[in-house]
Amino acid sequence: MAAIGFVQRTFLVDGKEVTCRFFQPGPEEGRDFQCQYEIGWTEGPRSRKAYGIDQVQALLLAMQMAHAELLSARENNGRKVSWLDQRSLGLPVADSIRDWDPEGGF
Repeated sequence: MAAIGFVQRTFLVDGKEVTCRFFQPGPEEGRDFQCQYEIGWTEGPRSRKAYGIDQVQALLLAMQMAHAELLSARENNGRKVSWLDQRSLGLPVADSIRDWDPEGGF
């Protein structure tokens, strides 16, 4: 079954638009639920999956993972990553990296 696009957000990365897409969470054989996300990096898209007890948890964890990937590009690779001309990317952030996005994240 093909992943169904659900929601997306576009960021500026080094002055270029980069879209992060979240796909509709659903059950996965042998697990509870999964949610795939894809970041359309300028050097090529990268997809990952997050897993949760239900669809909401899978989506929230996928958003945290995407946020961590975007913040890592900023913190570890020196890339300029913003949303709406702000450093805060407006996505949920894991407590372990909250200091990477002190102005935002929930």
